[in-house]
Amino acid sequence: MAPVSLYLMPRTAEIEMARSAAPASISANADVLVMTKTGYVSAARGNNGWVCLVGRMWSAGLDDPEFWNPKGRGAACLNPAAVQSVLPFYLARAQWALAGDTRDEIAKKSQAGYADHQFTEPRGFALMLSKESYLNDGVKGPWRPHIMPFVAKDKLAAWGAGFEGSPILSPATATFRSYEPVTIVIVAPYWSDGSPAPER
Repeated sequence: MAPVSLYLMPRTAEIEMARSAAPASISANADVLVMTKTGYVSAARGNNGWVCLVGRMWSAGLDDPEFWNPKGRGAACLNPAAVQSVLPFYLARAQWALAGDTRDEIAKKSQAGYADHQFTEPRGFALMLSKESYLNDGVKGPWRPHIMPFVAKDKLAAWGAGFEGSPILSPATATFRSYEPVTIVIVAPYWSDGSPAPER
C-alpha cells in the first residue's frame, strides 16, 4: 500500500468527480460520499436513494494486480439496490485498507463477511459515465462510459457476460474470488455530460 495521503483528494474535487458519474438528473439528488484517512464519510445528502462516490482500486478484485494503485479513481453512482447490497462491502473494504490491513487480511474479512451474511448477494448496478475517472494504468483514463451491473460470480452465464460475441463484457472475472461481487460491463453511448462515447 502507498501512503494514505496518495489515495485522498480535495473534498470539493471529489464531490464534483463523484457526481460526474451520472447525469445531473440523477446525481444532483444523490447522496455523495468522500474518502477520508479512515474511510468514506457523507459529504452531501440526497433524496433519490442513489449514492455517488469515487472508488479506489480496493473495490477491484482481491487478486487484481492494481489493487494498491493510488492513482485509481472510478467515479460511480450506485442505484438503490446496489446501495443496499454492494455499498456496505465497498465501505468496509476501504476502512480495512486504510487501517493498514494486508490484502490477505482483507480477503479473510471479506470472505467471513459474506459467510455470516454481513454482506448480501449483489444486486443493482452503478453508472460510470465520468470522463474524469482513471480506472487503471492499462487504460490510463476513464476507458468508455459504461453501466456496471453487480452479480454473483455463479450468475454470469445468466447474463451472457463474457460470451463470444456478447455485448455484455466481464473483463474482471478472472480476478474476482467466488464470494466477491462481480461487475459486468455494458458500454453506454454517452458520457454523463451528454457527449458521445468514443469509437472502439
